[in-house]
Amino acid sequence: MSKKNIALDRLLTIQNHISNQPQQTGPIDLARERENASFNVKHMNWLFWGSKEFAEALQDAFLIIQRDPELHFSGGHPFDLTRPEEREATMKQIFRYIQLKKSLKDPLLFKALGVAMGMYSESFNMKVYVNDYLMAQSFKLFGTTEQYDAYINDIVNWKIIGCFAMTELGHSSFLRGLETTATYDRETDEFIIHSPTLTATKIWIGMAGQTATHTIAICQTIIDGKKCGTNWFIVQLRDQKTGKLMPGVTAGDVGAKYGRNGIDNGWIQFSHVRIPRTNMMMKWSKVDKGGEYIPSAFPAVSYSVLIGERLSVLSGAISTCGQVLTIACRYGCVRRQGANEEQIMDYQSHYVRLMPCVASTYVISVITRMIINKWEGIMKLAQTSQEEFISYLPDIHAISSGLKAAISWWGCEVLERVRRSMGGYAYSSYNGIGGAIGDWGVVTTGGGDNFVLIQQSARYLLGSFKQVSHGKKVTGSVEFLNDIQQIRSSTKSILSDERQLLNLDFTLDMYTWLCCKKVDVLAASLDSSTEGEETTWNENQVDLIKLGELYSYRFTLSEYIKGIKECSTNNEFKELIPILTKLGSLWAIHLINDSLYLFLEEEYFSKEQVKMIKKCHLKLCKEIRKECIPLVDSWGFSDFMLKAPLGKYDGDVYTAYLDTLKAAPNCMGIPDYWEKYVKNF
Repeated sequence: MSKKNIALDRLLTIQNHISNQPQQTGPIDLARERENASFNVKHMNWLFWGSKEFAEALQDAFLIIQRDPELHFSGGHPFDLTRPEEREATMKQIFRYIQLKKSLKDPLLFKALGVAMGMYSESFNMKVYVNDYLMAQSFKLFGTTEQYDAYINDIVNWKIIGCFAMTELGHSSFLRGLETTATYDRETDEFIIHSPTLTATKIWIGMAGQTATHTIAICQTIIDGKKCGTNWFIVQLRDQKTGKLMPGVTAGDVGAKYGRNGIDNGWIQFSHVRIPRTNMMMKWSKVDKGGEYIPSAFPAVSYSVLIGERLSVLSGAISTCGQVLTIACRYGCVRRQGANEEQIMDYQSHYVRLMPCVASTYVISVITRMIINKWEGIMKLAQTSQEEFISYLPDIHAISSGLKAAISWWGCEVLERVRRSMGGYAYSSYNGIGGAIGDWGVVTTGGGDNFVLIQQSARYLLGSFKQVSHGKKVTGSVEFLNDIQQIRSSTKSILSDERQLLNLDFTLDMYTWLCCKKVDVLAASLDSSTEGEETTWNENQVDLIKLGELYSYRFTLSEYIKGIKECSTNNEFKELIPILTKLGSLWAIHLINDSLYLFLEEEYFSKEQVKMIKKCHLKLCKEIRKECIPLVDSWGFSDFMLKAPLGKYDGDVYTAYLDTLKAAPNCMGIPDYWEKYVKNF
């Protein structure tokens, strides 16, 4: 401990003796915690955000938001706004953001501003994402060059406000089951867009409720009474000047939600809406003037725009989990409780709950950049080498489907652990936890519970296993299956020393063994069934979902190891390798510890080995706990961005919290209902 902090401790002791009001220990506690860092916090911040340049641009972006009255929320947070007020505030932020886009000449700073605003306002983040990514990328992936050129400038400049109409009242991820129809009329050379049933209503469509002027709608294409498959169509929803719905379009808002009330999720019904034939997105499938349907040689391409949407959950996890964990860790180190007034973060039940969450956030941050960079490279191939683009789709589709499901579920677990760690304070909107839970739920489960997605990953894994069984080689995320014969020849773990568990390659091998064993067992079960294919699949559904989860988590661990190796080539990041390795080891041990019952089913571990794993898990949690404040500080979320007084950087959390309560509307006023009800008692 530094001489300065020793002096502060002594001063605090004296003050407590002579004052009737115990002094707050938070500032001293957090200062002491920050001295425990074994790494350079600034360098870790650069690594977390990808580079020194972007991390510094992000801090500049935070300042822009804080200083710009059009970008920041009045009072610093949106918690006291009504839904209409939050809607207006969000659109005001977007309007200002587009103005700044034209004035900021530094593209890196503008990119950082978009990221920063996405963290500051979840509703802003989703509205901009729907238009600038889902709508724009739809034209890039599905539209012809002519269609892209005709629309893209209006989209990126918000002259057209777009939405993405996929999910229906009775359908979500199962695109073949969607009911909205696009029927070709030969006489007029038009498509008629129609919602034939109640369950065909497009629903939970971001910005469809109030603001979207156009949509990209996926519909069943019908020509001469014959279904030709699903395709994407451009449909105008509202007049761009008046905001009134177009003829044949009925749309409304879904109303109150758990979170993200600044975005107008809505529902849409089409009643024989006519659009030109050229409003069909025709990069892959086409309908010519004669009404001939020319199908895509690669039907699965219709899912490709969803890959980026699914991967965006990873970025959301970094922001959402990072912010709530910063709040929870700081509060856990400030809050004192018990006979000896100990920091609650020192209780084993507390830090064991939170430290795997901190470790996972670092793992996800590293792999997110890697996988998104890979996807961006693949998307470029859609313009230059379509066959090569198609060749990458099955693997990246399986990865994105599995990761969206697995990380969505894990994010929910992180938020729940944080909620419990904060006690009753988590239920105060002003501490940011409840809002984060609502926001995360809205964005990650809008299309269902993700069980359909994770089964797509399991199906891909099983298909790859079948190829290997027939002597073929597989590549990408399933390449490990090429060695499955050797892997499954080992029936018992060789774990004999705790130090082995600190080797990431060793823990990856154990997790790979489990993944291979489960795919082997499930493949045999499916093949031996005498029931129909669908019945057999359903009878094994729980195990298939778990297989998809194992595959996805194995991928995160494998990619993280590659990411650490890349860091070792950077002089600024070399010093971070020990702590990054420890964080990765905790994540790996957490995965293994969480799956012990699966290992034990196969008798892979002995009782002694299980004890060793559990002991190592507790030990790593305790070691990471010592550096939890420097670790969350490294993420760089300022007080202004966190919007949570109990997560203040300086540790003076109780003063800040009470000041926030006092500033709330009508905090100490006489309620309107006093005269009518209370007085009469």
